[in-house]
Amino acid sequence: MDSWKKNHPGWEYRLWTDEDNRKLVLDHYPWFLDTYDALPKPVMKADSVRYLYMHHLGGVYADLDFESIRNLDDVLSGRQVVLALMTDEEWDQKVPNAWLASSKGHPFWMFCMQQIIKAAGSCAATNTDRWDWLEATTGPVMLYHALETYKKVKGMHGITLLPPGVIYPIDWRRTVWGPKDGPGDDFSICNPPHPNFNEEQCKARFPQAYAITYWTHTW
Repeated sequence: MDSWKKNHPGWEYRLWTDEDNRKLVLDHYPWFLDTYDALPKPVMKADSVRYLYMHHLGGVYADLDFESIRNLDDVLSGRQVVLALMTDEEWDQKVPNAWLASSKGHPFWMFCMQQIIKAAGSCAATNTDRWDWLEATTGPVMLYHALETYKKVKGMHGITLLPPGVIYPIDWRRTVWGPKDGPGDDFSICNPPHPNFNEEQCKARFPQAYAITYWTHTW
């Protein structure tokens, strides 16, 4: 939290609690309240409400384990919705929802909420402990498919996709599954549970990054 405040001294910082989240839905999006309350996992509520922050208030959303490296003003200037790629590979988790930025009221976020409501209707017939179902209902898989569908229907007007390395310098598969191509590609220094973890050495690998998350996978 301190890193965001330090690098953005003119910004307002707000920590959203579970109580704040439900009140936002109740006060401003009551049509979503039944779906919100029925979501079976806390992470799904946290996932879904962040899209409402973007619609209702605009600004930048970042997960609690996301660290700011430098000021975002030049990345955001003149843009409406800003999302970021984690990889160029074709993969339905390539656009994480751990960081989002938007001007207030962009229709893309309501399109995302429509997709969540549709997907959440399958709760009764689904093993709701499956992480892939969670992510496809409210998380990054939903976001990726919503973006792909929206692009076909509405185009990418007002939506910017930042390339890998700007916001997500680490592909979470590198830290979870370990080295890929030998010692030079060893991401153990970026993996918090690993004994080789070194925050400063990790950040030094990504001099162009504006932010970093180490993908602690704690939810």
